[in-house]
Amino acid sequence: MSDTVPVRELWYVNNKKLLNRAISFMTWLPNLNTEKVSHCEVWEPNSKGIFSDYNNPNPNLLQVVPFPYHHGQCWTSTTRGKANGTVVRPAYQVLTHPERWYYTEHEVKWKDFSWAQAGAQMRVDNNKGYAWSELLRYVMPFWLFKRTLFYDPSREKCSPHVEQWQFDMGVLPDIRLRSPRRLCKHVVLATKSPLRRLVDDVIVRDGKWKKVKKL
Repeated sequence: MSDTVPVRELWYVNNKKLLNRAISFMTWLPNLNTEKVSHCEVWEPNSKGIFSDYNNPNPNLLQVVPFPYHHGQCWTSTTRGKANGTVVRPAYQVLTHPERWYYTEHEVKWKDFSWAQAGAQMRVDNNKGYAWSELLRYVMPFWLFKRTLFYDPSREKCSPHVEQWQFDMGVLPDIRLRSPRRLCKHVVLATKSPLRRLVDDVIVRDGKWKKVKKL
């Protein structure tokens, strides 16, 4: 077994839903020079370390050509569909519209990944629902938000869940309840991994967060 495992972070940039638009707008001003990210997830590959290919293991699943089949599973906190809080779901169920997502990919030590995964599974098992109150975090400093009656560490929204993964894997040095916009930028800078479009792997930002000119 390899000493490292590939991990991806997924960044949602299609803001058609009201909640996505609200999060993107509320976090824009304090996060200039960021992408329009309103949701994020951690994506782990299958047991062979594969994220996507054209080998669909489910013949009953309608596959939209030319998009590949997405393996593995995704971790986040969401209200999408019937979900209400911290969940883990098959990647093919999450990535039904790959054109709406960016991603980052990097290697982490297997022991750090296992530790982060175990912690995430505990949060899934003890899910108390989506952390609606954490939206207030975007209009006040973290230290002030923690002193309010609205702060409930037993509930999560997407970016704190993904941020906890990054902390547990040793990618980020601290927990700040970063917004999806800021977390995306900090993960790119910490891992020096480019930000890519999922649908075609085109680089949007390089590992130094410089915008890549369109051809």
